[in-house]
Amino acid sequence: MVGAVSAKQIRLNVLEQCNASFAAFGLWTHPRDRAVEYTSLDFWVEYARLAERGLFDNFFIADVHGTPDVYGGSVDAALRNGSQGPILDPVVLISAMAHVTSDLAFTVTGNATYEMPYSFARRMSTLDHMTRGRLGWNVVTGYLNSGARAMGRDGIGSHDLRYDVADEFLDGVYRLWEDSWEEGAVRKDKERGIYVDPAKVHEIDFRGEHYRFRTIHATETSPQRTPVIFQAGASPRGRAFAARHAEGIYINGTSRQVAAEQVAAFRKLVAEEGRDPQSVKVFAGVSVFVDETAEAARARYEEYKQYASIEGLMVLMSGAMGIDLSQYPLDEPLRFQENDANRTVMENMTKHNQWTLREAMDAKALSGTNIPLIGSAEEVAEELIAWADETDLDGFNISRTLSFEGLERFIDMVIPQLQERGRYKTAYSPGTFREKLFGHGPHLPSDHPATKKR
Repeated sequence: MVGAVSAKQIRLNVLEQCNASFAAFGLWTHPRDRAVEYTSLDFWVEYARLAERGLFDNFFIADVHGTPDVYGGSVDAALRNGSQGPILDPVVLISAMAHVTSDLAFTVTGNATYEMPYSFARRMSTLDHMTRGRLGWNVVTGYLNSGARAMGRDGIGSHDLRYDVADEFLDGVYRLWEDSWEEGAVRKDKERGIYVDPAKVHEIDFRGEHYRFRTIHATETSPQRTPVIFQAGASPRGRAFAARHAEGIYINGTSRQVAAEQVAAFRKLVAEEGRDPQSVKVFAGVSVFVDETAEAARARYEEYKQYASIEGLMVLMSGAMGIDLSQYPLDEPLRFQENDANRTVMENMTKHNQWTLREAMDAKALSGTNIPLIGSAEEVAEELIAWADETDLDGFNISRTLSFEGLERFIDMVIPQLQERGRYKTAYSPGTFREKLFGHGPHLPSDHPATKKR
């Protein structure tokens, strides 16, 4: 293993989306793949049990408003390939998945552009209750114009303005979660007939540029008050937003050097916000193809690749980059183009790699924007450890490959190797999601901006 050995244990999240084809586009057509069952609650319940068997920290469900329609100028290719469409609302699944697990946490994606603070705060507090404090929120601002039109808007708006709106949205929900109900407000006193002490519940009068409301928080204080906050912005404005708010961030590193630079730059921004830079967990997305030997793993990868949909991948990339790749020459290098779509994907595909479109689609056929790891269980474990040690990453988002085969093989083959090396837990620690991640109490730390407002 190369690099300085860290005693830090590796954290793992399942990375999913509520549709038939995600990251490894086209694998839903494989005879052993089960993703076509995604509209069944049994599918998600079994999935949650599997993740908890693997001692995963978190089941992270990505989400998007709208259906990709940049590729070819319509949604046809997206629907034909099941590429981010059709898609379910992930919030609806969480309670059932939490009911059959006891320690696995759940991070749901919520859009700060299209939600309203009052109703969203109530929904998240409800989920925090139903999961017994095992809830995280991945904050997004949207990148598809089709999503904006679906929500009654002309377009997504400028990139940086979306983050300005999101800053205000978070300030609003923080006030509801953190300031409206004092500790001890809920009495449940049957003898005196007092459920809540009204003197300890306070109306929030919020007057911002984009949101205004005057109300008490609708839901009594949940185990964490505020769910664990995640974010994935990699533009300068996105990084500033994450440094202020996030307790965990997701990156898509194209190499160890690039990932190390991203992690170091982010921790510096966190410190500049007056927060402990090591108090934020950083995760990179990976797609794992593992077998008994490196040769067998490569053969498995090539077998899966026979079912890959390059058109499905181009649908995703077109939507994320804001470029219609159906019109792009296959053998020309991809060029950076400034627009208001997902700048993280644009930069990774253009600035950090000098790929032609043909090369990019071949390299990313089964991993999308994630890092592909192909090898024996020992090799994959060593590779994950090397990435963690050389980049200061805290862990990885293990993305769907072949459902559920890919995750089962990772759990049965790679996790024992990480455990033997002392780099992965052998049992869950007690407490809420925040307590499991950070080892302190269930609520936000004192250096977070939400608690500074109190």
